[in-house]
Amino acid sequence: MKLNKVCLSRSHQNILHKLDAEWPDTGVVVLLGANGAGKSSLLNLLAGVETPDSGEIFFKNQSSHFLMPEPAKFYPHLTVSEQLSFVAQLCQQPFNNDQMDDLLREWQLSEVADKLTAHLSLGYRQRLSLAQLDLSAADVLLMDEPMNGMDPAVMQVFKEKVTNWKNNKLIVMATHILHEAQQLADWVVVMERGQMIYSEAFDQSMAFHEIYHQAIQQHHQSAKDETLHS
Repeated sequence: MKLNKVCLSRSHQNILHKLDAEWPDTGVVVLLGANGAGKSSLLNLLAGVETPDSGEIFFKNQSSHFLMPEPAKFYPHLTVSEQLSFVAQLCQQPFNNDQMDDLLREWQLSEVADKLTAHLSLGYRQRLSLAQLDLSAADVLLMDEPMNGMDPAVMQVFKEKVTNWKNNKLIVMATHILHEAQQLADWVVVMERGQMIYSEAFDQSMAFHEIYHQAIQQHHQSAKDETLHS
């Protein structure tokens, strides 16, 4: 996947500025950055929810994408089971009762299967979002803070799923939960105020928090040097 000078603005304010990157077709790309850095906006662009003002985004031919937004969004008048059935129809996935039972059990949703999505707690909303992602069978999985509100049991399921998915899918994940994310990452990206200031393969030689702080310091120093020489 490739980004070529991608820009996005809203109400005449720059949200993303000249993003350039090239990532593998499979594996886990982790987006790091403070609130407002542009991570969610980038995920929306990759999902096709928004369109860039300029620049281009290139995907592998005929790839399908599925976005897990933050906060999670469902039809409030549907039950958990009905929401999953709706997503199965939307994604044109075969989905019988046995598959429904397996998916509910796998993501620990069986006890709320008949509960309206509007009445779910944060933890169950995250599980339902992940179950939808699993059901989608998309080639590119886009996740905005997928580990928020996740208990240890579901975290283990999530890590096992991502480890399996990344063999033949591209996963782009924005998260503040650095320790868990760096166990899964193949690529790390640091964003700052709508710019992509670091994008490299992750080799485990440096922890995420060190990569992040070093990238921010170098970026600020470069900006300061440019100001002094201008």
